[in-house]
Order: sequence, then structure tokens, then C-alpha cells
Amino acid sequence: MATDLAIQGVEALQHEIAPIMARAIALSVHTPDQRTDAVEFLKAVKGAHRRVTDFFGPLVEATHKAWKRTTEARTSLLDPLEAAERTVKKTVTTYDAEQDQIRLDEQRRLQAIADEAARRERERLEKEAAKLKTLEKREAKLEQAAAIVAPVVTIAEPEKPKGESTRKLWRAKLTDKAALIQAAAQGNEIAASCLAFDQTAANKLATATKGAVPCLGIEWYTETSLVMRGEA
Repeated sequence: MATDLAIQGVEALQHEIAPIMARAIALSVHTPDQRTDAVEFLKAVKGAHRRVTDFFGPLVEATHKAWKRTTEARTSLLDPLEAAERTVKKTVTTYDAEQDQIRLDEQRRLQAIADEAARRERERLEKEAAKLKTLEKREAKLEQAAAIVAPVVTIAEPEKPKGESTRKLWRAKLTDKAALIQAAAQGNEIAASCLAFDQTAANKLATATKGAVPCLGIEWYTETSLVMRGEA
């Protein structure tokens, strides 16, 4: 029943607003009398606005309270779960990082052994070349020595369980705002794209200073709007 009444109320407001919108679209002001009529019509618009606000006010408040209660209940359950997920993921990735470091250290150790073995073999062949009497045989032996290269040692990463994968996400943090601004001023497009203009904060400064305080890169200006009695 309440829903039916709400629907009927919305339909009544729609019928009321439709001619107001049509008149507003067709409105033109070219004479003082037309301006007077327009201001009077504006009062009708404000009246309709007030009736819509009064009608939906209780409905919106009730809906908002219900939404807030539901959202708070959901958050009270999701927040601990998300915290648990972050903790588990951090523990696992910390372990993976430790194991990866162990793997890389072992890979470097084995690579060093292979490099040393190759170096000794080259040295042995070079010593043999030095003992050879003919130039042709020495050059052949030296070429053989130069061809000795240690194989690249790699230790494969352990396979991830099915359905699991890892990804590295690049992030950015501001370390020197002045340097960023200077880079942007010098034409660095990446730096320029990282500069953000806070429109809300700038508008507050414009209101507070009334444009009396100059600022490079910012233009203070005014916008004129018609305010009816009773409006803020």
C-alpha cells in the first residue's frame, strides 16, 4: 500500500513538473515585462522543487538509514576477512621472496663455479698453445680456448599450484614535489600528467581571497547567478 501511494505521488509530481519543464525550455527574455514574468515563473519552479524535496525527503531518509545499516553490517563482516586475506597473502609472498632469494643465490654460486671452470679450461688451452712451435697450431689452439664459454646456469622457479599465480604491480610515490613541478614546467609530459589541480580547494581560496591574491597558473574569476529570496 505504501509503495502504491509513493508511485501515485511520483506520478502526480511528474504531471506537475512536465509543463514547468516545457515552459522553462521555451522561455525567452527580451523585455522588462518578460523578465518580470520569468522571475515570477522562477518562484513556481522553486515551489515545485520544494514539493519534490518534501515528498522524497522521508523516503530518502528511510532508504538511507536502511542502506547504512546494511552497509555497516556487511563492512563488519568483510573488513576482518579482507584483513585476514592481506595477512595470509603477505605471509606467503614473504616466504616466496625468501625462497626466490635462496634460488638466486644458489644460481649465482653455480654460475661462478661454471665461470671458473671455463676460465681454467681457457687457461689450460692457452698454456698448451704457448708450447706449440708452429704459428698455425698456436692460433688454432687459441681459437679453441677463446670458444670456451661457461653455460648460463638457471634454476627454474617452482611451479605454482593450479589456479595460483603471482603478479608484480608497479606503484608510484611522491618524493620531491618541487622537482616534479620543475620537470613539468620543462615540458616533461609524464611529470605534467602527474600534476593534479584541486578544483574544490582552489574555489575555496577564490571565495576567501575574492581574487585579490595573484597566483601563477591560476585565474580567479566570478560567475553571476540569480538568487531568489530564501536561498543561501
